[in-house]
Amino acid sequence: MPERAAYTLRAALPEDADFLWQLRQQALRPHVEKAWGTWDDTKQRKYFDHGFEPRKTSIIVNAGRDVGRLEIVHSRWEIFLGLIELLPEVQGHGLGSHIVRDLQAEAAQLKLPIRLQFIKANEAAQRLYLRLGFQPTGDTMTHRLMLWQP
Repeated sequence: MPERAAYTLRAALPEDADFLWQLRQQALRPHVEKAWGTWDDTKQRKYFDHGFEPRKTSIIVNAGRDVGRLEIVHSRWEIFLGLIELLPEVQGHGLGSHIVRDLQAEAAQLKLPIRLQFIKANEAAQRLYLRLGFQPTGDTMTHRLMLWQP
């Protein structure tokens, strides 16, 4: 079990790719299988490799251990929470809530909304974001779109 909600962020490095690929498999595979019916390692690895930009990625560290990935895009109009992935063994212990609340505090200070999207099949993500005050703004075929206003 992780240390309760304590975390730091560090910049991702190219050599983090293998850890982040394993994280992706563990964190997203069940939701991808639920949404699309199957997980194709080759196709998913191709998506991962195409989307992994170390300079835009932070590694979430909990109790001295790499446990997740965070991607946030700031603009003058909003903050976009592009990605938050946690290892399954640290999910459900408050770490994700703590990270999102910290982002909400930053957004409130900047007077900016936070937008995000997640795979609709990820019911735990929906419960988390609703509990933290995000409102649904629409759906794509596969994703739910949400917004939080300061």
